[in-house]
Amino acid sequence: MSVDYRKKFKVIGSEKDVSDYIELVTLPDECPVCSHSISPNYILIYYKESWINEVLCGCPRNDCRSLFFAVYQKSDYNQKYKLKKYYPYSKREKGFPDEINDVSSEFIKIYNQAYHAEQSGLNLICGGAYRKALEYLIKDFISVLHPDETEKIKAMPLQRCVQKFIEQVEIKDMAERAIWLGNDETHYIRKWDSKDIKDLKNLIDLTVYYISMSIKAKKYREEMSI
Repeated sequence: MSVDYRKKFKVIGSEKDVSDYIELVTLPDECPVCSHSISPNYILIYYKESWINEVLCGCPRNDCRSLFFAVYQKSDYNQKYKLKKYYPYSKREKGFPDEINDVSSEFIKIYNQAYHAEQSGLNLICGGAYRKALEYLIKDFISVLHPDETEKIKAMPLQRCVQKFIEQVEIKDMAERAIWLGNDETHYIRKWDSKDIKDLKNLIDLTVYYISMSIKAKKYREEMSI
C-alpha cells in the first residue's frame, strides 16, 4: 500500500513562520549545499514519524537557490524537536598549502576522504581515517628529509619515526600529540577521554602548519645563503 504523503505534510503559509507550526530548538543557519550562512525560506513541514519531522527549506541566495531538508528529532514527549542533520549535503574539501601537496599528496586525499565521512555523520570511523592521513603526512615528510632511510621509515611505527627523525620541537610536539589522539580513535579503550575529533584535527592542522613553515624556511635559507 502506497503512502499518502498529502496527509503527512503541511505547506507553510507566506505570512507565517516555521515556529507557528512546530516548536524547534535550533533553526537552520547554514545552507548545506553552498555552505553559506543564511536565514532560509521555509516551504513545508513533512511529518515523517512521531519523533521525526523534516522541514523543507530554500536557500535565499541567488547564486544557490537550492532546496534542502532540515531533519528534526526528539526522544520523548517532553522534549522539543532538535536539529539532527541536513540533506542533501555538498561535501566540502579542505585546502592545504602547496608545500604540503608537494610533500604528500596522498595525505591530502586521505584527509579529505575522512572529512567527507565526518560530514556524512560517520563520526565513529572518520577518526581512524584522520589517523591514517597523519601517518602519510609524517612519513612522507621524514622521507624527504632522509631519502636514504625511506624503506626503514615505511616499516617503522609512527611514534618511533617522529622520535628518531624529527628534530624540530614544534613539529615533534604537535605530531606526537596528534598520534596519541589518532591512536585513541582506533583502540577499544580511550586514553584521552577529554579530547575528541576536533582536537585531533586541530593537532593535525598545527602539524601541517609547522611542517609547511619548516619547508618554506629551508627554501629561503637555500636561496639566500651568504
